[in-house]
Amino acid sequence: AEAAKVRMLLATPLRGVADLVADVHTAVEAAFGPCVVGDGDGFPAEAASALEEEGVAVLQLLLKSLSLSYSPELGLAPLLAPLLLLVAHGAGSAALEAGGGSVTREALRGQRSDLFNCVCACLGRLSPALMAGKPWGMPVTATVQGQVHVPAQPPNQALLLWLWVLLRYLQPALALHLQAAEPPLSVRLGRALTSLLGTHTDAAAHLRLIELCLFSIPAEVAFPRAHTPVLLVCLLARGKESLLAMPPDSLLPAFTQLRLSTPREAQLLHEEACAAHASLPHGLAAAVADAWAADQPMPPPYSVAWLQGDELDPSLHTPGRLRRWVVDLRPEAEHKRGCFALTRHLPPAEAKRPEVREAVRAELREICDGGGVAPALLTSGDPRTDKGTPGLGAQLVREIVDEFLADGFANLGVLQGGFHALSLEQRSAMLVSDDVAPDFSSPGQTDRLAGAKAAAERAKAEAAKAGEKLTRVFSFGRKPARSKAAGEGGTP
Repeated sequence: AEAAKVRMLLATPLRGVADLVADVHTAVEAAFGPCVVGDGDGFPAEAASALEEEGVAVLQLLLKSLSLSYSPELGLAPLLAPLLLLVAHGAGSAALEAGGGSVTREALRGQRSDLFNCVCACLGRLSPALMAGKPWGMPVTATVQGQVHVPAQPPNQALLLWLWVLLRYLQPALALHLQAAEPPLSVRLGRALTSLLGTHTDAAAHLRLIELCLFSIPAEVAFPRAHTPVLLVCLLARGKESLLAMPPDSLLPAFTQLRLSTPREAQLLHEEACAAHASLPHGLAAAVADAWAADQPMPPPYSVAWLQGDELDPSLHTPGRLRRWVVDLRPEAEHKRGCFALTRHLPPAEAKRPEVREAVRAELREICDGGGVAPALLTSGDPRTDKGTPGLGAQLVREIVDEFLADGFANLGVLQGGFHALSLEQRSAMLVSDDVAPDFSSPGQTDRLAGAKAAAERAKAEAAKAGEKLTRVFSFGRKPARSKAAGEGGTP
């Protein structure tokens, strides 16, 4: 029954087969180097041709089983080429054992099922959206005449939007520069992702990268499905100096020239990506992983990463985790009722003045340049709405975000939902003012608040130590700084 199903799939026409044949030929040629006819140094041309035929056959079967047409944006040919190296090695060993001396078509056909299973297993881990039949993201829903699902078109726009957020978080200056590229980099970025950087690696390095992504992602990486986008960002970061020096119309060829040539380079890039991945905010890593897997509709991202309340808590600081210095954009009255331990208050009246915003960024630059500290913006409510940003407006908040990015502040985040999204326990544990009136309307809140207050004392002590280590004395805000004699817990 399975054999009959395979024969039926092979007999089904595949759209884009000419592009598939051409791309597999190019990928095999790049992986194996110059091929020779007859005796000579190099891979035998006849064996290379046989490998290309096997690669095309396997990818046709895969795409037909997923009801997909072939497109170069799928990145399948560069991803397949290093796996064909393994097949060639296995077939060559079998030929030598049988008394022959070269890779034959018969030996390759004997390993076709193994190659197909290997490709499916790798793609299931490395490209789950493709194996789910949704390489370009979730279908678009049109409602003109009822709900109709229209297949998404390449490249995967939802994934690319979150890739830009990821790049702005880790490399803001580079992100702004690359977004100005002419022509845009979207298609090439998409191919790099879908091929697991196969468009930027030599065969041996690519094979090592595949191996590392399959078997060597550490446990502290909470969302391993997001690893490929992080790898791409780290590759871009390696070429940061050369890319920043290029004018917008030269960025595309400069990006194309970024390469990993050896397995050692692939190993180092993987290690850099693991370290960067482990430091990401939980919400950003989860969103990138969901966009990569395309297993649910993705909401449009904000311009920078969302932060959760516990990511602002200094008492939860651990090695490798960033401390957050809060830029409080709430009105004066709200700020007085409670603020975070590490805070720079920028009330709406002052935030509207560009020179004041510039001075605040200069102050924070001295704090953040030492490493281990990054700014976090705090609004009253949802920063995307005017209601959640009283006295400012959502547009001005976005301008403030853009100014921080333009000044090169890496790891910038905004508290999702603003101050109103914090729970009672989070407010009691993290805020340094004691005049926050709790709401005891829910059962059990009295006990929870008592525990939260105990946590608050630990947070205040931790924040005081952090303030001593991280900064010289700044006069933050319009109120004079409180001394230790006046009591711990004042705004630094």
